[in-house]
Amino acid sequence: MKNHLVLRVSVLSAVALALIALLIAAPNSAVRAQKMFASGNTPRIEITPLNNAAALDDPEAEYQGARVVHNVTVGGQKGMRIHAKFLVRHGYDVNCWLIAYFFNDDGSPIEANDPKYRDKEGGVSAHTDFTPQYDPAQYNDLQVFVPYSALNLEESGEYDLKFYLALYDQEGERFFGKSGWYKFKMTMP
Repeated sequence: MKNHLVLRVSVLSAVALALIALLIAAPNSAVRAQKMFASGNTPRIEITPLNNAAALDDPEAEYQGARVVHNVTVGGQKGMRIHAKFLVRHGYDVNCWLIAYFFNDDGSPIEANDPKYRDKEGGVSAHTDFTPQYDPAQYNDLQVFVPYSALNLEESGEYDLKFYLALYDQEGERFFGKSGWYKFKMTMP
């Protein structure tokens, strides 16, 4: 019983000493803080706004794959159809484009002759419009068609080509997703 009483007294003494130390230290900390504030030596956090930073509710994309079907005829034109699979978050009711940009295998853009399939830099591109009606919105087969004539390959032979897909927010005027490269071969008679 005596040991139990000694233990209680020791614990209470330790708690009392800790409280006394806090009471003594608190005014000293407050005085130091007042001196730092008065001298202008207070640390500051500078917040710099980022230009072109995406807002928390701007669309985001997650590409999940694409496949190409060749020798498809649309509107009397023979070409290729790209079937894209992706997820869009924060894009409910936002007018968007799925755009395919076409390049030679060395990375140089294919020059466009057809204005309907020309991007701002003069390269070949094709797009389709879509507006997500869910958040998130899963697209398992959104399609983009490009006629072979738009690829501007007039000489006969085999061509190693590639494309990538980009998602564009028409309202925010910004890209919000880009796929990796998809390679394919074209043989011109």
